Amino acid sequence: MLIGGDFNNRAKQLLSLLSKKSDLIPETKIAVEDLVEELELDRTELKNLLEYLEARELVEIASIGGPFLYGHIKITQKGVLKAAKLK
Repeated sequence: MLIGGDFNNRAKQLLSLLSKKSDLIPETKIAVEDLVEELELDRTELKNLLEYLEARELVEIASIGGPFLYGHIKITQKGVLKAAKLK
């Protein structure tokens, strides 16, 4: 996986959207399908972004399954703090 400017920008967009949809509440499960539609991501890009954000402990995979491999994700407290810095 190549991590560069475009990838980092997409990761920031995903984290920002996740923080907005969760109302900054880490326990809130967000459907991955909703994120895909808004950000227009393909399955591979989404998988790479989520794994990257999970490795950095900014998101947590809440359920597996569905057309995008992951069903739901949650933002972590660390992710909330990072998203706040992006604004």
